[in-house]
Amino acid sequence: MVVVAIIVCGISSRVWADQIFLQNGDKVTGRIDGVSKNELIVATELAGHVVIKWKAVASVTATVYVRSTLHDGQVVEGMLIVSDGRVAIQQRNGTTPVDLDSVSRFDLGTAGAVAWRGVFTAGVDLSRGNAETLTVATNDVATRIGPHDRLGLFGTYLFSSVGTGANQVTTADTARGGGRYDHDLIGALYIFELAEAETDPLQLLDRRVVLGGGLGVHAFKTGMSQFNVFAGVSFATDRYAQGTTTTTTPATGTGSTGTGTLPGQSGTAGQSSSAPGQNKVQPSPGGTPPAVVRTTLSRNVAEGLTGQDFFRQLSNSVGLSESLTFYTATTSTSDYRISFDLSLWAQLNGWLQWNLTISDRYLHIPPSGGALQNDTYLTTGLGITFGGGANGAYRGADVRPVSR
Repeated sequence: MVVVAIIVCGISSRVWADQIFLQNGDKVTGRIDGVSKNELIVATELAGHVVIKWKAVASVTATVYVRSTLHDGQVVEGMLIVSDGRVAIQQRNGTTPVDLDSVSRFDLGTAGAVAWRGVFTAGVDLSRGNAETLTVATNDVATRIGPHDRLGLFGTYLFSSVGTGANQVTTADTARGGGRYDHDLIGALYIFELAEAETDPLQLLDRRVVLGGGLGVHAFKTGMSQFNVFAGVSFATDRYAQGTTTTTTPATGTGSTGTGTLPGQSGTAGQSSSAPGQNKVQPSPGGTPPAVVRTTLSRNVAEGLTGQDFFRQLSNSVGLSESLTFYTATTSTSDYRISFDLSLWAQLNGWLQWNLTISDRYLHIPPSGGALQNDTYLTTGLGITFGGGANGAYRGADVRPVSR
């Protein structure tokens, strides 16, 4: 317990280490989260984000590393120093005064280290007695932000079961993880690369690995919100579990045949209800199996991808992010999948966060077994943040308010 207390105190003191002394004698303690030629934005533990005009600042005691770009293209970077109302940047070879009127933009960073931030969230639901259930959910995000790029990593896991021992039935067991790298090009244009992997036994998916990339545009961007659109290509490798494939009356334009029958449907003479060595796959109660089921148990497919993501800071401590991506096979427009994620979070203090996430994964034509096409997950829990916490969707290399 003593070690935990020391770690927590260390995190808190590091996150809220900056002090801004005002001309009227007041002092603001927090974390400098934005710099422009007109103002400072300070994230405080109790009052949220506080905007302070430069003319009200007397001095600053901080460990903030800034990169200032002047109107003539010159770049000055180093530690931010403010004394007697005058702004300067401490460099290795000395201190350089900064004329705020000559500054085009400021970027924040971390000197001598990678500027990682993120949150580790976990939730557990356990009941015993008349109801015996277990649910474990984790949702972890880490982000490294540079002057012109961003690297984001994520990992999620959801397990749910009913009953215990020999009577235990698994109702959910899915894991996803991956990363995405974005680099700003010119203006609002950026490029991205992505790599993802996931498994979902209930959808008969042993594993899916996706590699891709493309171009994106920051269609709308402010200090508090942003909307991005992107498009590109990807390559997916899917491996599915052995399961009985079935045949139904194909939908128009999506004909496919197989062997066996779906539960509740009449079969065709000469067809068997299951292949040798395979287990019959039953649809979930209340669900409807897909109209067309393929007979392959794996696939390697090139895809075109299009999507959008959205970020909105709803208040000083509450944020919302959303992303929607369509993956369409280049060989057939009827072969597509959709990924949707929506997250709402509230920063409870300097290191503790509450998070609610809704995820949906849709397969238009599952490659094998008659599993349902759509899976929806809702997870919630408390998380420990570091480096200022996660900031939602990618908002460009300059994730903090630019000069106004």
